[in-house]
Amino acid sequence: MGKVKSLYRHTFVYSIGLLFKKAIGFFLIPIYTRAFPTSDYGILGLTYVYISFLILFFSLGLNDAFFKSFTKDKREKESSSTLLFLRFLYGIPLILILIGFSKPISIFIYGKSIPQYIIIASFIVFIENIAVIPILILRAEERSTLYVILNTIRFIVNMGLNVYFVVVMKLGILGVLYGDLIALVLLLILSFPFVRRHIQFSLDKKLAKEMWSFGIPLLPISVLMLLLDLSDRYLMRIFKGTSNAGLYILGYQFGSILSLFVNGFRFAWLPFFFKNPDRKDLFIRTTTLFVRLILIMWIGVMLLLPEIFKVWVAKPYYPGMIVSPIVGLAYIFFGLEQIFSAPFYIHSRTKTLLPIALIGFSINFLLNLYFIPHFGIIGAALTTLIAYFALAVLSLSISRTFHPISYRIGRMALEIIGVTTIYYLLKNMGLSMRAIGIFVVGIIIFLEEWSERKIKR
Repeated sequence: MGKVKSLYRHTFVYSIGLLFKKAIGFFLIPIYTRAFPTSDYGILGLTYVYISFLILFFSLGLNDAFFKSFTKDKREKESSSTLLFLRFLYGIPLILILIGFSKPISIFIYGKSIPQYIIIASFIVFIENIAVIPILILRAEERSTLYVILNTIRFIVNMGLNVYFVVVMKLGILGVLYGDLIALVLLLILSFPFVRRHIQFSLDKKLAKEMWSFGIPLLPISVLMLLLDLSDRYLMRIFKGTSNAGLYILGYQFGSILSLFVNGFRFAWLPFFFKNPDRKDLFIRTTTLFVRLILIMWIGVMLLLPEIFKVWVAKPYYPGMIVSPIVGLAYIFFGLEQIFSAPFYIHSRTKTLLPIALIGFSINFLLNLYFIPHFGIIGAALTTLIAYFALAVLSLSISRTFHPISYRIGRMALEIIGVTTIYYLLKNMGLSMRAIGIFVVGIIIFLEEWSERKIKR
């Protein structure tokens, strides 16, 4: 139980760090939705799709390879230095290519020529993939508190710069990107001294080959997973225009609030399962607790969403709220998929993840081609939910063939269905009834958790 508590302690701390990292866009929604029309918000969202995709592509799967080398193989200085060397080796040529082709890239993404956004976004991608190295070292050493402090500083600086550039200087989307870039450079400068002892600018060729062989097979998997997550924004722009893309992106943002907990959990989970590969009891306990915690968060946020929108969002964006609960449910299954896929890493069977990711992406893409033209933003949200559910089921079914774990699937399914049903029964009621519903769900889950622990004792 102590190991599970440690896992969730780090999850909580990382979630706070991610809150400060990701919440910049959320806290600036009142400014963005009043400063930008829905079409401009769509363009900003598509720019972040471009940034997210390239950050992942530039990583080349080496971040996961670094974790294996640093935590499992105990080659701390060699893995840190080699990763830094490789990032400069391939990063500089790639960024120059992107800048050279910024005009056609912008036409492809936005449907019109805005190359300046692509140029600044490309610099953000390059700096991000360098700045992430000190952060990876802090995660590998489980220095989660320092991680939070650094991200808090980045958050405060980025918030201030965004307000200055967008509200005072009236720079629009360029102001948002300038703020991101400057805050990212500051994060790199501040974090480097804490990990300096692990880094020297040198290349261990043997280790580099090992990292390539472990990481490269993960790249297409990661790319497919990101396309699954982001391609709907691009398809929404094509089929329904940038205004509908803006509505969907905003609604998705509120639904993906749960990603703060899911990604915080994922950050803590990776070192955890490498250190405890044979503790199946911990896997079962972790999964059950994960589902219960995230269900409380989901129903709490979603039942209060109308009040949040009234305070936080300009009226033209209100229709986007309809997708938020569905997207939130999708992230619950994304978190389960992360847990169920751990055996693939433990047994070095990561190549098996490729067909799983391909199936998930294919489901998402093909359904979107039908659902978006016919059902608009709600169709895209439903497609995301279906795809993540399929990924969780596939990961569980296949991993059980070589690493059987008796997860409490029936109990977790009942809890998810029960809480979802309560949400849809209460969502149109008054605030007091919805608040009571949140409280009752929390009490029921708490009592269930408490009774199970008492029985085990």
